Amino acid sequence: MTATLSHQAFETYQLPNGLTVALTPIPCVRSLAMGLYLQVGARYEKDEEAGVSHFLEHMAFKGCRGWPTALDIANAVEGRGGYLNASTSYEFTTFWVKIGARHWRESLHLLASMVLHPLLDPDEMARERGVILDEIAMYRDVPEDLVSQLGNKAMWGEHPLGREIAGELERVAALSREALSAFHARAYRPERAVLTLAGAMDPSAVRRAIEEAFGGWRGEGEAPEMPPAPPAPSHPPYRIARRNSEQAHLQLAVPGLPRMHPQRFVLRLLNVMAGEGMSSRLWQRLREERGLTYNIGSFTNTFHDAGILGVYGGCDAARLFEALDGVMAVWEEIQARPASEEELNRFKEYLRGRTELASEDTMSVAAWWGMQLAAGAKPMSLDEVLAKIEAVTPEEVQQLARQLWRRDRLALGYVGPIDSEQRLIDWLAASNR
Repeated sequence: MTATLSHQAFETYQLPNGLTVALTPIPCVRSLAMGLYLQVGARYEKDEEAGVSHFLEHMAFKGCRGWPTALDIANAVEGRGGYLNASTSYEFTTFWVKIGARHWRESLHLLASMVLHPLLDPDEMARERGVILDEIAMYRDVPEDLVSQLGNKAMWGEHPLGREIAGELERVAALSREALSAFHARAYRPERAVLTLAGAMDPSAVRRAIEEAFGGWRGEGEAPEMPPAPPAPSHPPYRIARRNSEQAHLQLAVPGLPRMHPQRFVLRLLNVMAGEGMSSRLWQRLREERGLTYNIGSFTNTFHDAGILGVYGGCDAARLFEALDGVMAVWEEIQARPASEEELNRFKEYLRGRTELASEDTMSVAAWWGMQLAAGAKPMSLDEVLAKIEAVTPEEVQQLARQLWRRDRLALGYVGPIDSEQRLIDWLAASNR
């Protein structure tokens, strides 16, 4: 299959083992970006192995076949001016390399070895376990991170979507080398992976090298499955952590849309209008006009079969309930009447500009196709996505706001000082009626 991203040609094919490959030659650059998307993350983990996906991602950097130490891996990429990184989410684990084109072949083989053949050295595991436990503790010490986790727990309860991606301290402390090795064999599978490359390349040479590096990849045993998303929000639909601080941190959210929902482009504009950026309704009403909050904004998280539409804010604890009422007033304003064509066009231009600017780097181009293919979507070009955004009407945005932001589906996370937790619970209960 072939498509285009502006002037760039895109080709996708599959290896016999099921690995999906996407190639985007860009002849005017001197770098090559490559990413490997794996359909595995925190949502695929059983309770007793929570945190194993994140732990495996870390261990891939601690030594692999051909590059036995973390320094060997770093020197192979960063030592040549390149970039090497990875991330774990609820549904995906992603590994990235960006390197000068003359070093692409070794970097491709390194990427394959890190993913297929991590050494999982016991001494390195012991050291990295301490790093991860510190990472988890750090997240809990940062109010902005903690309130996000509490908000997720309020929405999804004890489901894996409500867990920390890095895992719980006790579970991570107990994960064995055998547990990591067994999960790696079951979860890292070519038929559940997408390899995407963009930049300076000879496609024929790259195809041969990919077959050499990844052609022998096989999964073992029964692949892990992710449980379906639960009814949301959970019960009770709140999580509260008292902190002796000046600032109150809140997350107020409702169930959103799945990743590939037909109205996803309407949702993107609704989010921009509500709280993405300084021209948004939340920022203007609560920050600029009333001085209620230092920081305020909206966000979306999308998953295979579920999503979140939420608001995060930080404010003086003495003005917490004023801020909460202000957030609800903004949503009621969005629901009460459609935006003008002029206002919606401003938000469309913002979204169009951000999308276009994110399309001009080799890593961004590789991600453009990789993310869509990994999600199981029919890939859309940049122009196709921009046309979908342009076609959204004010009435569609208003209707989606009415559909999603319902008082009876609110979930609340809170971190900060509070005289009476019951007052906060009562506020949420009153909003839910």
